Amino acid sequence: MPTILLFVALVAVTAFLAAWAHAAQRSRGLAVTLYAFFTLVSLGLIIFGAMTLSRGEPRGYPFLALGIGIALPLIGPFRRLLARMMPFDPSSIPDMVGLSILLGIALYLTTLNIVGPGAAVTAVGVTELVTQSLTFVLISYLGVGALISRSIPSATERLGLHVPTLRQTIIALSLVVVAFLITATSSILMGVFQPELRKEIEQGLVQMTEQVSTFSGALILGLSAGIGEEILFRGAIQPRYGIIFTSLVFSLFHVQYGFSLVVLGIFLVGILFGLERQRMNTTTAIITHLVYDTIAVVVTSLAR
Repeated sequence: MPTILLFVALVAVTAFLAAWAHAAQRSRGLAVTLYAFFTLVSLGLIIFGAMTLSRGEPRGYPFLALGIGIALPLIGPFRRLLARMMPFDPSSIPDMVGLSILLGIALYLTTLNIVGPGAAVTAVGVTELVTQSLTFVLISYLGVGALISRSIPSATERLGLHVPTLRQTIIALSLVVVAFLITATSSILMGVFQPELRKEIEQGLVQMTEQVSTFSGALILGLSAGIGEEILFRGAIQPRYGIIFTSLVFSLFHVQYGFSLVVLGIFLVGILFGLERQRMNTTTAIITHLVYDTIAVVVTSLAR
């Protein structure tokens, strides 16, 4: 129940911020209050992080990084600089809000995994997977302005959701092999350079997937991760912030034990999915992702 409530809260906050940001694009008063709100939030986080660090507690670093990440996109020259490397509009308030949130999360997760211990691994259940996927889909639609500045069909088009052709489906299935080659290479390199961490991650994956170790459970995990994550990252985020930044945030969302060569593998797989989205559509990326995850969980279950 707490997990479901958290996801409901995330959707509600996204809806509120999306409506505010799109309205602020047309209202100077709303734009000023939005800037003020994000400035206060970032300053609060920076002050909290600094005060925590002053007491000798390293956990202040992630909050400091989060505050800085939220604050930087509020600065016009900083946005214009990034806009030279990313396809977002530096004058767009919705794009600014999205960048603030994403950069804040990226810096927070990066710092957390540098200074903090590895996250406790818990088994994921079907309810949590489905709820998370639904949350990601709703956040994606709201984030691109569904029912705010776009109709549902227009938002679906913006998210790159199309019925794939037979050729696209075959390519998507073929790229599952490429994804496994990438992750297998990173795993082999990790066995050479980070053998202890590799064992820890393998044990964590077994523990994490113990509630979805059947084929039906693996399929639900694959569908949930493939649909939810691809619509969010490749459908909503990538067209505004580019393949590299999106893949970086995607890889940070999958860090379980601090930084390792596995993160590099996930980053490269994210680029693979991103190229699918760019050359074809989001649906093909969903196919590759869900088949990859389903097979990976089945193999992990058989190896128990």
